[in-house]
Amino acid sequence: MTKQSLISLLLASVLLLTACKNTTDLPARPFPTPQVPAMLSSNMQQAFQYISLHFWDKLYAPGVEYSKDTTLVMGVTHDDFEEAFAIYLTALDNVTLPVMNAAQDTMLARASRHKLSHPESKVWETITELSEKYLYDPNSPYRNEEIFLPVLAHLKESPFTTDEEKMHYSHLHRLCSYNRIGTKAADFKYTLKNGRTGTLHQVKAEYVLLFFSNPECQNCKEIIDALAGLPEISQLIEQKRVAVLNIYPDADLAEWYDYQSNYPENWINGYDQDLVLNMQTIYNIRAIPSLYLLDKEKKVIFKDAPPEKIIPWLQKNVGW
Repeated sequence: MTKQSLISLLLASVLLLTACKNTTDLPARPFPTPQVPAMLSSNMQQAFQYISLHFWDKLYAPGVEYSKDTTLVMGVTHDDFEEAFAIYLTALDNVTLPVMNAAQDTMLARASRHKLSHPESKVWETITELSEKYLYDPNSPYRNEEIFLPVLAHLKESPFTTDEEKMHYSHLHRLCSYNRIGTKAADFKYTLKNGRTGTLHQVKAEYVLLFFSNPECQNCKEIIDALAGLPEISQLIEQKRVAVLNIYPDADLAEWYDYQSNYPENWINGYDQDLVLNMQTIYNIRAIPSLYLLDKEKKVIFKDAPPEKIIPWLQKNVGW
């Protein structure tokens, strides 16, 4: 064998070993989270904006070697990836809607491009599955249809979804588009226990806490007790600065009447006599309880949000 042949064989061996190292031999890597520049770290709003827009930069950094083990997501364990995703959603929840939309579009476009060039990659599937789990599951504390909408917009046009799936995602996109943040909430009629009627848009207050509840719902009772236990809320109701509109959207009125003593008397406690909330689907009430916060013009500030988000906002913006 000539010297040139030996050199060629050696180079081929090195390349083969390197290729093996680049696939399954590498250990799982930690999720490469972004570092906020020092000049932005003292401003929380700017820090959250930077994290939102640059969260995925290091994951797709060119030239980075990571394990191609198919049990991992771009070399990251699924648990670590999911934990990082929750951090990303926390950042998104603290930025403006334009920044959120830009961040989501960037994340989804990158994942889609990577899927096209690396068909074996699970990053697209993982991101879209986690998005539905965290943002649309009614039991998720991260649930947020506004943040989920860009995901649905990509899914219903994606080359990776079937025609049947596209129909499903288009339907979800329509439902999530009801009563978006910043838009005027759909009006509806309610009936009180004495038979008198009113509408959402007729409620006079600086802020309306719209509460869809059910007598059999334990979480509803916990929210009722928590809100009723805040003297500041009662004071704001007395001052007509806040109104709580507690609506029963179902048909079993006997159950609702029996539960009346559990509702605070200074709330507006009504039911949907015409069942338009469920039959016409003017609100996407996927689970009970569901809380909305509206301003004086009935524009949506919070949509299907947990009280842990709404109460601090009221404390800060209404003042008590």
